[in-house]
Parts: sequence; structure tokens; C-alpha cells
Amino acid sequence: MTVTEKPCKVMLVDDHPIVRQGMRAALEGANRFTIVGEADNADDAISAIQMLTPDLVMLDIRIRGGRSGIEVANELRALMPDLKIITLTNHAQEPYLKAMIEAGVDGYLLKDTPPTKILESIIKVVDGERVFSDALPDVNPNAYIRTEATGDLSSTEAEILQMVSDGVSSQEIAQQLSLDQKAVQLNLSRSYAKLGATDREGAIEKALEEGIIVNDEMTG
Repeated sequence: MTVTEKPCKVMLVDDHPIVRQGMRAALEGANRFTIVGEADNADDAISAIQMLTPDLVMLDIRIRGGRSGIEVANELRALMPDLKIITLTNHAQEPYLKAMIEAGVDGYLLKDTPPTKILESIIKVVDGERVFSDALPDVNPNAYIRTEATGDLSSTEAEILQMVSDGVSSQEIAQQLSLDQKAVQLNLSRSYAKLGATDREGAIEKALEEGIIVNDEMTG
């Protein structure tokens, strides 16, 4: 079985039922994909994704519940670094694109993208590529990733990443720094984006290279 033939569990997060229905029909018609859940708001989406552990999330920016898809993407990237996330939205404006890329999404597609193109893009993302709609602003999306990979972490972000590197759990970090665990995860997510990393290991490696944090061997 090749990489592109592996079954893929998908979660749909969009506040329009007709969009979810259309995506469900298109993906399930391709056989390879299984829709494991749907949500129309941030809290339900994050809870369901943690419980159902999909391989990929199709995420709109405007959703119900007072929090945007940008916030959901940031939180999911911190909680589940290996999760694939594709933004599917009507918003082609550059600020939205920049915010979602900085949140660590793997793709950004507009809702008027043909279904066959969406399927092709999903397969590319599952296979490790990044995908962006051809109709987006005349910018290079990867430039945002490079711009953010500056290592310019805040003191709190650097402190939390150092503690993670030292093996301290998120719960312990929250207790020691008088933060809630959500704040810890959001700080980690911002660290990943600034370091151009997609997971904790990559962020720690980059931070060590740039001297932002140190390991036990350096301090021992």
C-alpha cells in the first residue's frame, strides 16, 4: 500500500450544514476518506477532534461560538502537532491567509475550488505537502513561514519551551507559571510558528540551534 492509498479519517468544521454535506459527499465518494465527525463551533470541534483523533481537519475561519478557525488552528497545532489541517474558506484576503499559515495549517483552499481539486489537495497534504489555492493574493505563502521562523520568542514562550525541553508536563508548567493549560498550549503554538516548526521536537531542535534554550548537557 502506497502513502496515497492509506485510509484517511477526516473531521469537518464549518458553520454551514450544506458545506459539510457537500464535503462529506465528495470525500466519502472517493472511498479513501472516512468522515469521523462534524462541528460548527470551536469548543465542540476541539473536543471532538481530541476524542476522535482524525488524520485531517477541514476548517473554516468563520465558525460559531465566539472563537474563529484561526484560534482553533492555533490550539490544535499545540495539542496535536501531527494533525493535518486544511483551511476551507470564502476569505481570500491576505490577513486571513497570513494568520492561518502562522497558526500552522497545511493548506488554504477557497470554497469555490472544484471538488476534484479539493480531493487532490487533501491527498497532497496527507502525503506531506502544503497546498494553497491558485486564487489567493499574489504573494508567496511560504514567505510567511520563513518570516516567522526568526526565533524571536517572547520571554514566556522561551521559558515554556525550555520547560518542555526539560521534560516538564503542560500541567506542571501551568502550575509553576500560574497559567491555565490552554495558555501554555497557545504559547507553544506561537513558538512553533515563530521557529518554523510543526511539532515540539522540531521547535526544541531549532531553539537549541539558535541558543534560545539549553539542554542538560550544556548546563551540566
